Amino acid sequence: MLYKVCFITDFELETGFRFGGAEVYRIKEQEELLGTFRKLLDDQKVGLIAVQEDFFPEIKKSCQKELKRGWPLVIPFPSASKPEKERDHVAEMIKEAIGYYVKLR
Repeated sequence: MLYKVCFITDFELETGFRFGGAEVYRIKEQEELLGTFRKLLDDQKVGLIAVQEDFFPEIKKSCQKELKRGWPLVIPFPSASKPEKERDHVAEMIKEAIGYYVKLR
């Protein structure tokens, strides 16, 4: 079975992820965030939820129990406005999970 990759992001990165074939959920107002996230968690076809790091603290605070399930995978990713140095933490998380360093551009 193929699982969907879904991104929760703002308008800056939405188009690029859509061109890549991912399912994208653009958050316009903070009130949409938790509802969208929980909807994706309940979708059995979703294998990965990538959340823009600006939104991740709220998800981490409000959805601790759901995050501990371990499936689907939930990872934060840096926003477009962050300097390259701050993006390294995502590469480190991937390295820790799979044992290989992946260069993110």
